[in-house]
Amino acid sequence: MRINTWNISLGEKEAQAAYDSIMERNLSEGVKVKELEEKLAKFLGRKYAVCVPNGSSAVLLAMMGIGIKPGDEVIIPDFTFIATGHAPKLLGADVVLADVCEEVPVINVDKVMDLITSRTKAIIPVHLNGRHADTRKLKDLLKGSGIYVVDDACQAFASGTVGNYAGCDADIACYSFAVTKIMTTAQGGFVTTDDDELYNRMKKLKMQGMDNIFESNLYQLAGFNLKYTDILASIGLVQFSKIDEKVKKSKEHYQMYKTSLAGLKNISMIPTKENEVVYTPDILCSDSVGLRKFLEDKEIQVRPAGACLHNADYFEKRTTYNNANYFEKHLLYMPGGPDQPNENIQEVIKLLQESCI
Repeated sequence: MRINTWNISLGEKEAQAAYDSIMERNLSEGVKVKELEEKLAKFLGRKYAVCVPNGSSAVLLAMMGIGIKPGDEVIIPDFTFIATGHAPKLLGADVVLADVCEEVPVINVDKVMDLITSRTKAIIPVHLNGRHADTRKLKDLLKGSGIYVVDDACQAFASGTVGNYAGCDADIACYSFAVTKIMTTAQGGFVTTDDDELYNRMKKLKMQGMDNIFESNLYQLAGFNLKYTDILASIGLVQFSKIDEKVKKSKEHYQMYKTSLAGLKNISMIPTKENEVVYTPDILCSDSVGLRKFLEDKEIQVRPAGACLHNADYFEKRTTYNNANYFEKHLLYMPGGPDQPNENIQEVIKLLQESCI
């Protein structure tokens, strides 16, 4: 039996919620979206949440919200999913890459400070795979600079604890409901902020720049259609009701790997803080290519780290990326997900142990 890298389920309750939303004629953005936004904001301890079609559009809306334009510079980590950089790039900004930390693949705040210029408009720390970037330290260092901090927490919703969830220290934080996230509506996402002005601007921007699409003579700023739907939000409300169990299961899976792989030669785990929720259990190995082939031959699907962003010609490279290069070469994502059966995890662990004999 093939074991997939990710396992998350949508069941009868989600199907019933979507059906009810359709039958009640709650189709496009309306009462269900509003209800989900309110629950998400309350859960994270933020003043506002704004739902959008996906995590990529969440980052795009955040960049539009802070007014990113040609000539601006936006600093992002070299080791992240490329969508982080595409949002500011599509708005005409120069995307500047920073290296990540040596032990954990999140942006190195100290190295970021060396890359700031008079054109720097924003910095996007990424909370990669549930691990927190040090946004609080970055905000303190930037105090009075006028530079925005926009967290990409698309891989980190619910990672942390009350008062310290990923994204909660940023001017704007971005999240995703894609199928590979801890809660999913197949596609979807949202942004959060405590700033009244940024909230009102983003609400207009996602509705073609208007407060009310029925009053089409009130053109205020150039926007876009980034509305979510009540049908998907109804699924999201069911998924959200299960978030505590999803977090518990994800932590359990990670602990299984951590305990069982301790002391193995050629395999190690990335340091993880107590309240962080690692979405997809990851390991560092001396020969990621060989180990991946070994597991795939046993019908275990594993995912390699994506290529570092300095491989894209259209991003700015102004430093070295030794740490990012290391993670690209040695990191592998193991089977996980909130609905992954424990016996699947145990089978993978057995094979990893076997590979180290």
